[in-house]
Amino acid sequence: MVSGCLAKIVFSDTKHNYLLHYLAALGVVLLTPVIFGVSRLDERLAAQPLEFFLPLMGAILMPAVFMPEQNESIRDVVRSKKTPYPGVCFMRLLCGAVFITVLTGAFVLYMKSMDSVVTMRLFAGSLASTFALGAAGFFASAVSDNVIVGYMTAVIYYICNFGLKDKLGVFFLFSMTTGSFDEKKWLCILSVVLIAAGFVLRRLFRER
Repeated sequence: MVSGCLAKIVFSDTKHNYLLHYLAALGVVLLTPVIFGVSRLDERLAAQPLEFFLPLMGAILMPAVFMPEQNESIRDVVRSKKTPYPGVCFMRLLCGAVFITVLTGAFVLYMKSMDSVVTMRLFAGSLASTFALGAAGFFASAVSDNVIVGYMTAVIYYICNFGLKDKLGVFFLFSMTTGSFDEKKWLCILSVVLIAAGFVLRRLFRER
């Protein structure tokens, strides 16, 4: 019963609130081969589009989880429902994660069809960077109750990776382009921590 209600809510959200976000994420994927060469690349060069551009999908989709409730009337309606609000937000986040994974996988297969050296670790590494970038925006959006702040946080984190590699350390998003994959496990941990903390802190300070 609860899962059925969640599915209906998520379907309605997607149709009325997130369609443009999903289309924007798709646009990132379609634009990537226009900006980057994707044919006959070795592993390190193949990492560039997967790390430099595809992670923008996370910045687009994940901070927007709390977007509908920016409208007070919608927030009141959601709170009046029997379906738990954190469950609704988690389903929104899960749908975004699945969409990101599918698009990333499709793009990896496209690169492979163009004779580029793409592997499972490139696929996993790209997802790690995407979710870390998105989780930073998600956390900021959750604790500030402001989606714009979430987007700004994700953008600042993204920009910092172009000039602050040494300062970011294990949280550097573009490590595969330097031949290193060790940072990816830390990005995965960062994503989990930020998402969990975002839900907990929002429940404590915003949803009382």
